[in-house]
Amino acid sequence: MYFLRLVSRFKRRAVISRLHKADIIVASPAFKRLSFIALLHRLMLRSTYVHSMLYIGNGKILHTTSNHGVVIHKVPGKIFSKKRYAIYRTRDISRDQKTRVIEEALKWHRAKIDHVAMFKLIPQRLFGWFRPAAMEEDKSLWCSRLIYRSFLSAGIDLLPDQDTSLVVSEDLANSPLVKRVF
Repeated sequence: MYFLRLVSRFKRRAVISRLHKADIIVASPAFKRLSFIALLHRLMLRSTYVHSMLYIGNGKILHTTSNHGVVIHKVPGKIFSKKRYAIYRTRDISRDQKTRVIEEALKWHRAKIDHVAMFKLIPQRLFGWFRPAAMEEDKSLWCSRLIYRSFLSAGIDLLPDQDTSLVVSEDLANSPLVKRVF
């Protein structure tokens, strides 16, 4: 058992050593680990990825949780699992832009996420219902929207031809401006 933990730590460190600041990590947790909202996204929107995280350096990520909003945590222990995680890097991004993305994302630290908007997102995407009013839209925050807004504030529109009020993790992974690195 100790040997397996040691191997797991080695694999995790190997992946972390290849991460760059502003890399996007998308997750596809097992069904039993999904929140109710993530389960709806997976089943109704047929999303492979239901959670996104932003690598901010030093083995840390910025992401959202249902209870605590926008938080900073260590990179997940099973990050080396290609079945559960994918890492995307923005093409042709300068060091200054990466720094700006991180700075913009950190401004959201401790902000609360909008659970209602996450539920509204499903019928809006499925049926093409109208997006929320501009004022409501500005307050809405969830993991993929946090990352999209951080990149946009740094001058990088990851989804140039898409209605970004409805952005989900799958959209970030399919952006023409990113490439999968792991």
